[in-house]
Amino acid sequence: MMHPPTIRSFSFLYLLVALLTMDLIFSQDAQVDDFTYYFYEANRLYENGRYFQALQFYKKAANENFSYMERTPQIQFKIANCYYQLAKYDSALQIFSEKLENYSILQDYMEWLTLNAYLFKGDTNSVLNHLHEFPERFPNSTLNKQVDSLTAELYFQLGKWDLAEKFYKNYLRYPRVDRGEIYGKLLRIAQYRQHPKTAKKLILKLLKSYIFHPESKYAYKVYRQLTKNRLLTARELKIVFRYLAKTSQFEALDTLLAEQRRLGGDREQLRWLSIRKLYEQKRYWATYKACREQREYFKKTRYWRELDLHIARCYLRLGFVDKSIKAYETFQKRYPDDPLSAEVLWVIAWLSEERGDMAQARRFYFQLINQYPRSEFVEEARFRTGLNEYRQGHFQTAREIWQRFLEDTDKDMMTARLKYWIAKAYEQEKNFSRYFALLKELSDKPFDSYYNLKAFLLTRKSTEIHQFVDSLLWEMHQQQVNLLPKYVKQFRKALLVKDLLGSTYARRELSQLKPIEEETGWEFDFAMGEIHERLENYGRAYRQFRKVYNHYFSDSDWQEWLFMLNRLYPFYFNDIVLDYARQWNITPASIWAIIKKESAFEPRIISYADAYGLMQIIPPTAQRLAKSLGMELEDVRELFNPSFNIFLGSYYLSELIKRYEGNLYYALAAYNAGEHRVDRWRKVINTQDDDFFMENIEFEQTRKYVRTAMKYYWTYHLLIHPQSVPEYIIPFPEKVAREPWFDGVKLR
Repeated sequence: MMHPPTIRSFSFLYLLVALLTMDLIFSQDAQVDDFTYYFYEANRLYENGRYFQALQFYKKAANENFSYMERTPQIQFKIANCYYQLAKYDSALQIFSEKLENYSILQDYMEWLTLNAYLFKGDTNSVLNHLHEFPERFPNSTLNKQVDSLTAELYFQLGKWDLAEKFYKNYLRYPRVDRGEIYGKLLRIAQYRQHPKTAKKLILKLLKSYIFHPESKYAYKVYRQLTKNRLLTARELKIVFRYLAKTSQFEALDTLLAEQRRLGGDREQLRWLSIRKLYEQKRYWATYKACREQREYFKKTRYWRELDLHIARCYLRLGFVDKSIKAYETFQKRYPDDPLSAEVLWVIAWLSEERGDMAQARRFYFQLINQYPRSEFVEEARFRTGLNEYRQGHFQTAREIWQRFLEDTDKDMMTARLKYWIAKAYEQEKNFSRYFALLKELSDKPFDSYYNLKAFLLTRKSTEIHQFVDSLLWEMHQQQVNLLPKYVKQFRKALLVKDLLGSTYARRELSQLKPIEEETGWEFDFAMGEIHERLENYGRAYRQFRKVYNHYFSDSDWQEWLFMLNRLYPFYFNDIVLDYARQWNITPASIWAIIKKESAFEPRIISYADAYGLMQIIPPTAQRLAKSLGMELEDVRELFNPSFNIFLGSYYLSELIKRYEGNLYYALAAYNAGEHRVDRWRKVINTQDDDFFMENIEFEQTRKYVRTAMKYYWTYHLLIHPQSVPEYIIPFPEKVAREPWFDGVKLR
């Protein structure tokens, strides 16, 4: 049985109701005081979902001022909804039909609630007929998504499989739906209709794209029933192998591979998958031996390629760096046109640096630059040729390399990076005038990049930073922009729905709202961000503000978009972040930095790597963390819950900060790439220079992650603690991570 739509708690009443009430307050005699009290108390109770008590106060208010209560449609809607939530459907239906018949702005919502009321009264067939008519009557209604979902569910419950399938497929057209759940429903329909081909297609969709979804467990169970003692296609076997390996079901994988061998499956594919299974189990020595010993049994080039690549990877995993370099070099020579060959040269060069052979590293960097000039690794290789010289103490040579590169690049980020490292080279040469001159040049645009912000912090005294941040906060306060009133007419329905039915329904209204044609500037987009912020739809709000910045202010001086700084660095999920920062004794700035970088404040998000939610936690890590806290993660969709996700993510971050003795660079790198990699990098790059460590992170994705997250962290920290910026920036992360931030913290 479907439950009635519930109304979420919300924190403000909108302008329309407030104005109507204020009109009464100032236009009536002393007797209105009782009405005002009853009216506001009723609204307060309604906001908090206390419908029975709210209804009693609405009745008391009506006794004081019957005509106002009767003629105000918003009040009648709330009274009707109170009856609806209390399962007094006849009373709700009476108000909808008699007192709100002409309330045109919310006709679709009244029809929706009316249909649900009749459904709860048991009139399913009549409801289905009206649900079919709903899209025709209200073609632009945001409720059509819910209509398709409810229609599909009703037909599913009635066993009308053709119609259920049709409406579930309609439902798939909408954004932000649980597609794994829908594919699970379609799979059951295919089973009931005895359509094994359709069932298999849906199963493979679930196993390929929704690996950790609960429906995938059921899908695999059905799949084994359908394919037992049947030969799988190469594509099917590849998908199922990946699903079982990702979910660590290795016994099931052994059983499957053995069955396929018995049935006469492709010998080469099965032999390779058996080797790959060893690698997925992290049995690297066994993988290496299998690759060596079984090579003669493979005839196809694609398997030779995999064997050669995995030999190199296994050597590296086992700590045999020299052998790994030789194996990677063999791979690159054998397969020069392979999509991975440029990256392999990059890995060889990096490993050569790791073992201290700078000449060999340079040779491979230059080979990469010359042989694959369009590769994404070329720019980084050019930078590292200079860093290679810097590492050896050849600071002038490093500067000259970076200066030539600086003349060629037109990318702002790389320009800042090169200037910063040229400055560091000057510092090592004791040329402090040039060092500070370059840093001062970078510091003029403190929010442009990691390098600009760090240059600002390095070139300012502690008191200057405090004054700058105080001035910044004051200017932000003085330049506050509120464009919501300008577009209140366009947002009228969304605001009204928020007041009457809560944020969830209001967000759907905004999702279809388009700007009027004459509004082509940034103000409407900014106002959209404001209203999403009011509705606590933080991911969408941040994207709107980011859109305004990218389209209209990204090339402007930072002082021109200062009014947006608190929107680009928002304190969303404030109570949750502060609670868990306090619980795990870490700075909230580090949590906000990770949320902003990982998910852009969007709770219901899954990455390409199957990471979930605000702090982008992969299910195996989430299960490990939950277990260590004495909990069970039964459904990965729990990670969409902001509180639970931040709870686990901030705990994980706190453990990493402890592991690395307060160094946030190491902790962030481990959060992104794993502790085992950071431990290896630290051994190889034995340095106290956090910049040098960061630039020597093996993976470009992780380097960018640490750079960006540290920039976010410093900015948040400055906004939270304008009075506590340390004198020196180098130990800044460690000092901040260790401080008792929660003593007197104020968010501005």
